[in-house]
Amino acid sequence: MHCTVRFGYGFVLTALLGMPAAYAQGTLDDQLRQPVNREAINQRRDVADQLFRLGDRQAEQADYQSALRAWRQAVELYYEIGDTASMEQVYGKIGSAYAQLGDYTGAETAVRRQLAIARDNQNFSTQIFAWNTLGTLRLQRGGVESAIQSYEEALNIAYSIQNFEGIGLSLSNLGLLAFAQGEYDAAIEYYELAGNYRIRAGNLVGRANTSNNLGDAYLAQGIQGKAIGAYRLALSYGRDSNDVTSQLHAIDGLTDVYSARRDWNQVRTYLDERIALTSNSDNDWFRLVTYKRLGEFYEATGELTLARDQYERAYELARLLEQTNLEVELFNRLLNF
Repeated sequence: MHCTVRFGYGFVLTALLGMPAAYAQGTLDDQLRQPVNREAINQRRDVADQLFRLGDRQAEQADYQSALRAWRQAVELYYEIGDTASMEQVYGKIGSAYAQLGDYTGAETAVRRQLAIARDNQNFSTQIFAWNTLGTLRLQRGGVESAIQSYEEALNIAYSIQNFEGIGLSLSNLGLLAFAQGEYDAAIEYYELAGNYRIRAGNLVGRANTSNNLGDAYLAQGIQGKAIGAYRLALSYGRDSNDVTSQLHAIDGLTDVYSARRDWNQVRTYLDERIALTSNSDNDWFRLVTYKRLGEFYEATGELTLARDQYERAYELARLLEQTNLEVELFNRLLNF
């Protein structure tokens, strides 16, 4: 199925604000006409590649400020040697690091630069994912209409080159936006179409995420049977791809449905699966949610001593993680025991 999205183009990202100053002073063709010192270029590339990898390692350790310093140096060197393909990649990583730090303005600036370079390089795949990222960043800052434009621009490009992964991602993001606005019927339509394209792209994790989102939309509409089917499909894809996050989302969705039905045997079955996935995890958030859900289960089934024990575990982790709102909620629950 192909759909065409029409809308007014409200902006054009052609200027690379804040890029190395020399970028605005000449084209890549101008640089290529200069005498070439291959040895110097190779040396700069080696240093840039090392900085690129250093930034990756630092980001993996959540040291985003250090990663940003390494990537900024790398992008300057890639610019000097005219390696715009590597610049695309680095600006994408810089955008992600700023987003992790909560600096959505800095993130958007970096992604704009990535997008402008991708346009110059006619790299349509990067354009698709950059537009999707821009949409999400704009949504974080409350720009719903500009987010819609970004997702639709990504979708149009993806359709134009039949990039199934890009189509699925763009449709899924439009579904998330519709869901956030309470437009559940529209969200379901987007998710169902997105799922078909994600199957064609062979992206199991993406398919799991879209199925989970579809389950959430069905559940919001009170369509429990279809919600169960969507969550079970997501859980299957999550298992096949060994993606813990999507498995936990599906398990929590199924737990919510069966709790509403007071089918405690099914709830216990899925909680046991959640315990297996998180008990030995070094992810404190995953374990916190497990303890909280176990507390809710024991409280609902009248096993109050066990409920209190689980809430206390969750409370301690909430304090450790500085999850203030959750800490208050759990403290108030403990007052009832």
